Amino acid sequence: MIYLGYTFRPTAHALADLPGFWAWVEDREKWFYNGLDMVLRTDWYVRTIGTDVHCVEHLVAFADEAAWGAYRKAVAARGGDPQCEARRTEQGLWYDILDSRTLSDPPVRLGLRSDALSTSPLMG
Repeated sequence: MIYLGYTFRPTAHALADLPGFWAWVEDREKWFYNGLDMVLRTDWYVRTIGTDVHCVEHLVAFADEAAWGAYRKAVAARGGDPQCEARRTEQGLWYDILDSRTLSDPPVRLGLRSDALSTSPLMG
């Protein structure tokens, strides 16, 4: 698996309206990933300890590098649509992107799971 990861810092606008921020993120996820069938799943986490506390971690999973490449191509094509691009870039009102990265699974199966944790999004 290939994972595209982002760290987002909510803006002052978002922090002043956290219910509005989370409603916007929920709507944006549905809109943005609609039709991008190469995306296997998305995950969201909020940092509660460490640097940049209250930042949002976002991971997007792909089966392999070819799927990630198809995603990049599809997102680039959407950028040619002025309406789509205007909606995508409104994200600057809600968060700043602090970091982006790609990750991959190790070559062996690692990660402990118990029945109680198997339904957790962290252990999915």
